[in-house]
Amino acid sequence: MARSSRPGPLLDLAAAHRLGPAEIGGKADGLARLHARGLPVPEALVLPTGWLAAHLDRHGLTELAAEGGPEVARAVREGDLEPALAGELRRAAGLLGDCLAVRSSAVGEDGVQHSFAGQYRTLLGVGPGDALEDAVRACWASAFEGPARTYRGQRRGLPPRMAVVVQRMVDARTAGVMFTINPLNGAWREMTIESAWGLGEAVVSGQIVPDYVRLRRPRRAPPAVRRLLARVRLEVLEERVGRQDRAWRLAPGGACAEELPEALREVPKLSRRELLALGRLGLRVEARLGGPQDIEWAQDSEGRFLVLQARPVTATGSDERSGSVVWSRRFVGERWTRPATPLGWSLMRDQLHWFIAYPEVSRTHLGGEEPSRLFRFAPYLNVTVFRHLAFKAPGAPPPRFMTELLPPDEEQSWLRRRAHPPDLAVYAAIFRTTFAERRWQRFRWNPVTNWRAWEEFEARLEGELDPERGPFAGPIRDRAQALARIGHGRELVREYIKVHICSLLFANIWYQVAEAFLNAQELGPLVPELLRPAGETWTVRTNRALWRLGRGELGLDAFLRDYGHRSACSWELSTRRWAEEPDEALALAAHAAQGVDPAIRAAEQAEASEAALARVRGRAAREAVVLARRYLTLREDQRFHFDRLLWAWKAPWDWLIEDLGLDLWMLEDGEVQSLLSGELARDRAEKTIARRREELEAERRRREQGDEPPVFLSGDQAVATGRSGGRIQGLGISPGVVTGTVRVLRSPADGVRLREGDILVAHATDPGWTPLFLRAGALVMELGGMLSHGAVVAREYGLPAVVNVVDATARLHDGQTVTVDGSRGVVWVR
Repeated sequence: MARSSRPGPLLDLAAAHRLGPAEIGGKADGLARLHARGLPVPEALVLPTGWLAAHLDRHGLTELAAEGGPEVARAVREGDLEPALAGELRRAAGLLGDCLAVRSSAVGEDGVQHSFAGQYRTLLGVGPGDALEDAVRACWASAFEGPARTYRGQRRGLPPRMAVVVQRMVDARTAGVMFTINPLNGAWREMTIESAWGLGEAVVSGQIVPDYVRLRRPRRAPPAVRRLLARVRLEVLEERVGRQDRAWRLAPGGACAEELPEALREVPKLSRRELLALGRLGLRVEARLGGPQDIEWAQDSEGRFLVLQARPVTATGSDERSGSVVWSRRFVGERWTRPATPLGWSLMRDQLHWFIAYPEVSRTHLGGEEPSRLFRFAPYLNVTVFRHLAFKAPGAPPPRFMTELLPPDEEQSWLRRRAHPPDLAVYAAIFRTTFAERRWQRFRWNPVTNWRAWEEFEARLEGELDPERGPFAGPIRDRAQALARIGHGRELVREYIKVHICSLLFANIWYQVAEAFLNAQELGPLVPELLRPAGETWTVRTNRALWRLGRGELGLDAFLRDYGHRSACSWELSTRRWAEEPDEALALAAHAAQGVDPAIRAAEQAEASEAALARVRGRAAREAVVLARRYLTLREDQRFHFDRLLWAWKAPWDWLIEDLGLDLWMLEDGEVQSLLSGELARDRAEKTIARRREELEAERRRREQGDEPPVFLSGDQAVATGRSGGRIQGLGISPGVVTGTVRVLRSPADGVRLREGDILVAHATDPGWTPLFLRAGALVMELGGMLSHGAVVAREYGLPAVVNVVDATARLHDGQTVTVDGSRGVVWVR
């Protein structure tokens, strides 16, 4: 095999600046550019990419390198360095000191499109000599190992070409990370800083809860003007101190944790002056590198801030609104916390499709798929349309209720873009269909008066559900009467959805509008207190009735009369309600009785909300807050009354099932109609029922073992979602920071295992779960949203909560100690 030419020499940062990222990789290129512009970075050496190519050639690995794999990675680690490189490395590195950081700098790493964050190796506290050679080979080998190969394969096959940065290690007084835009909400008028005592690796890897600071930054302007504005217009919007008991310090061969004095454990890591100085440094880095940056920084013993590395805040995913259809369990999954039956799902599916199906728009713009599907007995919504409907005004957050339905990579892409217009062609196609079919008549669409339409429907529903005179009153005498009640139930469900679907939309819109007003008035920290139901919702009343039942203050019959229609999965029509399973209600009541009166907790929160409302300035802002609160209340109250309607609708189905002697829940609605009309033979129906029942039982067993259907699908394949060490990112939906013991629950019946202050971890929570909130210290859920039922009730109770945590019930285990930050949406695993 022909030997490649010898690579160029090791480079200091000044020399490396003369090369480009194709020769020294993204990380080294960023540091070299900052060094050339006079920004503070530690001294470093760079091994250009040619040295890895030469190492592969030297050990006969060049042809195998494209595929990679553990064998190649092992051979790279075990192969000796070229003597010339080893000698030069020892000599040059010796000038940097006895403690070094060795960082990968692959081509394509820390780029504008892809970060490769966490995919390649960084080794800290490396000594000179053999340890340094081992560290260099370990960085190279990481290019061929599983995580990087998978990431690279999903990113258009970027080749494993890697440089290595050998950096003087900073024995940091404090360290952390800084984003020059807010990565959590997509606001380009904000920046965030996380800091800790000691080395920043504890922050990056999620080993501690760092201090968190949110800064207001100058508006977008030319770099020179921006630097000037930064000196007078950078201000602290929010500051939270994280308790830190241990700090990571330099030690031979790496880092070690040492106990901190009690006086340092709960104090800010940086003074206000230092925070502003660090923020200004971040803006200088952004200006020099040409865009928003994700920065790792350290403060040395003399108080100077140094940039350890900087990478562009990547907008993962394509700007093109193309690709395969995306299916999501978000939103719909919290309504089906258990497997859906074919009949139960098809009844609701057909109702929903009447409102949301736009077949022509789907054929021409969205891949031609239906608006929903059932996969592994789990309902999924086709959310492809939100790629086209979502938009982002310059520097402003996108519509959260759209983007949070998309897979995490796509959601992050929306948050980190500066601006992106809506797809006007899709909007135009939807409006054409809407006007041609007069679809506005299907909705109670007025955003100001929708709540009045609900009051009218609620009054009608009271008469419809009257147990003595309503159309559902009295025993069913024959099949014709059962079918008549089933038909009447369909009509009422459709009338309910006419109001409810717009109430959901307006709750999201007014929430985000009110949130924008509050942020503009620098009242962002009051958002959780202000944007919650204004009064006691029916969910809170239910939980108080359970509390009274458990304490013996309310009889079971009286409780079931008013609340027996509820269950843990009420949108699945086949689910047995508390009236049918009173033992479940009694178990929840016994659990609730161990806590405080939920009405007291809700009243305290309501009082705090009213006090906060007095601080809101301007009629428009106050009206937005009032409307948001009204629609949040509607979400809970509508759901309570819808459960009553579903309970009444279930009764004639149960009668029909008993009359026919067939488990109709295993047939779709159309199949039942065919069976009743004689088009479907009974024996064929029985075979279909037997097959589906067996499949459903198999699915239930899978879920009992923790194997939940994926949150996102592309076709029939799960959409991959990234994971990160001890820090798990989700969506913060109720503020507060709580440390506690994990308790993973598969159903409300598991609530007997929940102890006071435990962190309740679940796949999703229907309103029937909320009595368990009375004892939990915090909530972590795989599904949900800012305005999900769990979120609304959590804020009513002042309970920290994080949702959209991918695979939370598999990644977290009973007995683990975690810290939940409901503001930032982070779960730290201790």
